[in-house]
Amino acid sequence: MSLSTTVIGSMPKPANFHIPCWVRDGVLVGNFVAEYNKILSVQDSEGFENQLTRVTQDIIYLQEKVGLSVITDGELRREQYIYGFCRNLGGFDFVNTKKKLCRNGAWECLLPRIVSKICHKGEAGFMAKEWKWSQKMSNLPVKVTIPGPMTITDTFCNDFYEDERTLFQDLVNCINIELKLLAKAGCKQVQVDEPLLMRNPDKASEYGISYLSKCFSGLPDDVFKAVHACCGYPNYLDQTDYIKADKDAYLKLSKELDNANFDAISIEDAHRRNDPRLFQAFQKKKVILGVIDVAKSRVETVEEIQEHIRDVLKYIPKDRLIIAPDCGLVFLSLDLAEKKLTNMVEAAKSFS
Repeated sequence: MSLSTTVIGSMPKPANFHIPCWVRDGVLVGNFVAEYNKILSVQDSEGFENQLTRVTQDIIYLQEKVGLSVITDGELRREQYIYGFCRNLGGFDFVNTKKKLCRNGAWECLLPRIVSKICHKGEAGFMAKEWKWSQKMSNLPVKVTIPGPMTITDTFCNDFYEDERTLFQDLVNCINIELKLLAKAGCKQVQVDEPLLMRNPDKASEYGISYLSKCFSGLPDDVFKAVHACCGYPNYLDQTDYIKADKDAYLKLSKELDNANFDAISIEDAHRRNDPRLFQAFQKKKVILGVIDVAKSRVETVEEIQEHIRDVLKYIPKDRLIIAPDCGLVFLSLDLAEKKLTNMVEAAKSFS
């Protein structure tokens, strides 16, 4: 069999789908939260749901057409991969925003606030509901992505919790409930997105990875559990001078990640290649290898991706290697995303 392929989470939002988004036309948007608040009143309308169904079907068809093994719904309902999850929890204020510098100074924005104890609102399983809806559109497994506690904490202004570990534990409780409800509904592919591991490796080592692992507690063995940890988005497509996480962060955390209780670690390796010692450090985990640069418009050739994969296969055996982009594809146009994914899948299929 050829190497398995997937995407990380987000797909480009079609130009005719006017839901506010944190990235529009390849550029970060500063006040998308306020824009999204304005449309909440129409999200339950028949017209909105019909449009969302059409564009999601198109995104799923694109992923099927290029030949991916595991797909996502493209996160089209979410204005941003973190807030789309947190809007369904108690304790957040999305109206009275505050300015904050986050991502180690890489991004300043008006952010929502944490104003009371974070809690799950009930046993309905909002992610499970969305998964069932999208899974009916495809015979391929649809993966569900959920933000992790470190990343959620960094992307809000905390105006309630005095102790960060208590905040982390409340977030873990909510994430774990949703993951269990997804598994109960039949979802077999879940992923927690935790890029802040790499932004703050010392905190990740001290207690971040421990709390991350608790998110997966009690999940069945037949649910494939992945963690995605990238090194940062640009402010606009083809930007070259943006702030990224320390290049050595992956290596610093590799042993702890390899021993954690999930099945796979998704890493960025296209924008900048990692030290081969990183791949040697992963002795247990499956590695979801980023071979597509999501921040550049240049399309990687099949031959380039093949050479990239061959380099990593020197250290990671085929049965523990999955091929993917570095991160979500929200910065790209649909046409560009399709071209990049097509070459990626063709390259992966050559390793049969």
